[in-house]
Amino acid sequence: MEWISIQGRLQRLILFAICIVGAATYIWFVTNAYRADQLARLADESSLKRAISLAPQNATYHDLLCRSMIFVSQVPQQAIDECLKASKLNPYSSSIWLDTAQAYFSVGNRQLSNGAIHKALSVDPTTPDIAWSAANFFLIQGDTVNALDQFAVVLREESALATPTLNICWQSIHDIRRIQQILPPNPNVYIAFIQLLLSTGELESAHQIWSYLMQLTIPFDYHQGLFYVDNLLQARAVAQASDVWKQLSSRSRALQAYSEQNNLVTDGSFNQEILNSGFDWRYTPRPHIAVTLDSAEFHSGRRSLRFVYSENGSDAGVFQYIAVQPGTRYRLSAWVKSEDLATANGPSLTLSDATDNTICGATEETLGTTPWHRLETELLTGPQTNLLILGMLRHPGDTRVQGRFWVDDIKLEPLQN
Repeated sequence: MEWISIQGRLQRLILFAICIVGAATYIWFVTNAYRADQLARLADESSLKRAISLAPQNATYHDLLCRSMIFVSQVPQQAIDECLKASKLNPYSSSIWLDTAQAYFSVGNRQLSNGAIHKALSVDPTTPDIAWSAANFFLIQGDTVNALDQFAVVLREESALATPTLNICWQSIHDIRRIQQILPPNPNVYIAFIQLLLSTGELESAHQIWSYLMQLTIPFDYHQGLFYVDNLLQARAVAQASDVWKQLSSRSRALQAYSEQNNLVTDGSFNQEILNSGFDWRYTPRPHIAVTLDSAEFHSGRRSLRFVYSENGSDAGVFQYIAVQPGTRYRLSAWVKSEDLATANGPSLTLSDATDNTICGATEETLGTTPWHRLETELLTGPQTNLLILGMLRHPGDTRVQGRFWVDDIKLEPLQN
């Protein structure tokens, strides 16, 4: 019995010793791992080498040392050795393979650099960051075919990177046809490319991409295309601006509601949201003239536009671009109402040539207190006039004015000459 008791105590001692050794070993590994991690965070080569000595099987530390040797100490041949160690320890890390490619590229070995890039893409073919890096590698080497293939991945997987990606493509390749071929069927990407082209003055190229966008069957919010109408109007490309507006309308029932039959004025009844863009109404606040949509007072529909004058001013800040034909006669009409409008010069609806602001036609002024009544005037556009500005003006505007003025059901229609 005594022998059995001694044997039991001995087994417990052995087990306890094993636990102590195991715990000590675990603590040693944990301590080394912690020390290695802290050293690696310092990022200098001496610390990274010490981290590797503590944790030689950690691929990340070899990779960090490789990067430091490439970009800091600039010893790319030694960097290759560290990157190769990292890739053997973790062959499924695309970032390690990209660093290996950079190391090979730094010593002028294009073949092995390309091989490492393809390794990175084989283990991670759809991540935008990897595709972006690979694309730039290919671009630096003059391989535009593979570069565009990888930029296509970026555009497909992360449309938020569309602008910088397309900017690099355009600056490097400058070929509309080739770049269009890598665009995914995503309207946001097409729109980003159009905006980029417009910012560089490439109006014709922008129009080509817009045409491609119109061929897509994927719907998009018409608000996203209004910037293009505005740009064309600013460039006085009136016919193109009108076509783009019609294309947007054909794709959107909401925008179609802005058009009224036999009326060149967009939303002449003020029933829709003011877009402040395109061929719809635009509004810039002016001092002493308050402009609001009035749903309590209107001639027809459900709203009118109300002006409250308190001191002076000519331009009420409300206007609209209207595409017209040169040498054509038109009739402008509107329904207006006023209340206590005291002034020597009342407001009138005025059409001006958008090129030089020459007044082409204006309705009679409104004064005093009047019920809803119709105003109209006829005008003949000049031989070069293709864009008019419709506004609410006072002539002159420096006289004092006080009171309220409403306008509704504005209409512009061509007349037979």
